[in-house]
Amino acid sequence: MQPMRIHGVWYDVTKFSHPGGPVMLSLGEGRDATALFEGHHPFTNRAMLEKLLAKYRLKDQSGAHTLDARDETVPFVWPEFESKSTESPAEPPVSAFARELRQKVQAYFQAEAERRGVPFLEATKATPRRWIEMIIFTLLFAFTLPAFFRGELWTLLATPLIYWVFGVNLFHDASHSALSRNWRLNVLGTYVGWWFSSPLEWYHQHIIGHHAYPNIPERDPDLYHNAKMERHTKTLRWRPLHQHQASTWVPIWMIGTFAMNFVKPLQMFGSNMYNRCVAMMPIGRERSIQHFLGRVLIFCLCHVWPFFTFPLWKALLFALVPVMIVSVCFMTSTQINHLTPENVDVESDDYYKHQVLTSHAFATTSWMVYYFTGGLNFQIEHHLFPTVNHCHLRYLQPMVKQICAKHNVFYHETPTLMQALGKYVQHLKELAAKPAAE
Repeated sequence: MQPMRIHGVWYDVTKFSHPGGPVMLSLGEGRDATALFEGHHPFTNRAMLEKLLAKYRLKDQSGAHTLDARDETVPFVWPEFESKSTESPAEPPVSAFARELRQKVQAYFQAEAERRGVPFLEATKATPRRWIEMIIFTLLFAFTLPAFFRGELWTLLATPLIYWVFGVNLFHDASHSALSRNWRLNVLGTYVGWWFSSPLEWYHQHIIGHHAYPNIPERDPDLYHNAKMERHTKTLRWRPLHQHQASTWVPIWMIGTFAMNFVKPLQMFGSNMYNRCVAMMPIGRERSIQHFLGRVLIFCLCHVWPFFTFPLWKALLFALVPVMIVSVCFMTSTQINHLTPENVDVESDDYYKHQVLTSHAFATTSWMVYYFTGGLNFQIEHHLFPTVNHCHLRYLQPMVKQICAKHNVFYHETPTLMQALGKYVQHLKELAAKPAAE
């Protein structure tokens, strides 16, 4: 494993057995992992973290380098906590705003842990009620499968919709290690997203790129999906097709997850970059072969099998309609979370403030929207505390909003899903116009 850099210091963690498992550890390999490290350890004792890091500090700091030269520039400032001693820092290097957020949320989970009689970290993961909900979603999805494979037309709508609710409520939390304290369960959970993304690409796109650097040009790959037809930041050069993006987003939403599943892997392996933003982690030949065999298998399960079972007209329906429905569900639940006029092309050098300023909470009083999006409608709380299961975010929101108001940090919230979609379309219209300078 290549070294990773945290707060300007290189560490070789090859021999470290990470509680979150080898997958989480590999995300920082060969890159500046400061944002990932801080974002994933908001509640861990700081002195313990510093002592642990000291064991793996690279002796020769001059020989290490990042996979991508752009990673040499760090967009966030991490203020060191004042201390006159030479001991390891006992406080995280964050602002007063971030410190208050972390302390208030930590106090909430300490109380929850005591109330439930569980360890602190377990209190931040899926609750028994959440597990029951996910089991119910799984059983409902499984119930539709026999009829789906028999070709009953009602399943063209029911199966992908139920799959989406089952998948998003399980897959997304699992990818953030927010499902369980057991890292193997988290890894297993990422494989239920077969209808919208592979875990490997998702880790590059979502965890390494987007979550660490939301809406930051050349860092967040979500700004550059289908860049020839869509423009999501003023820093992207305008193209003639961009003028139509207030209309073309509709068909694009129907094929978005197909591209994520099968086109993006080819692009990433071909260029060693995900969407020109995230350097691909080092992967051996055997792992690469396994990945592409997996992609072939998923393609056959999603798109090929109907042609061996049904007449051509029905085969086309079952090969295309379900993935389109899943894609629309995915895009509805994700694109409005950051791509609004209020959230694009804004920034802060404070990591925690930047997460708030570039995220969008919507329809937070609706339980239907909550289950449909897997809790992604609490996007601000999720970006502040990605390792916390979404079932807790509703209860964190009041304290997050209160602290944001106290520190004069804009908290962007929209009452309904339809109004949030309207803001997304407005964002597309504003960036569709050709800049005067061009």
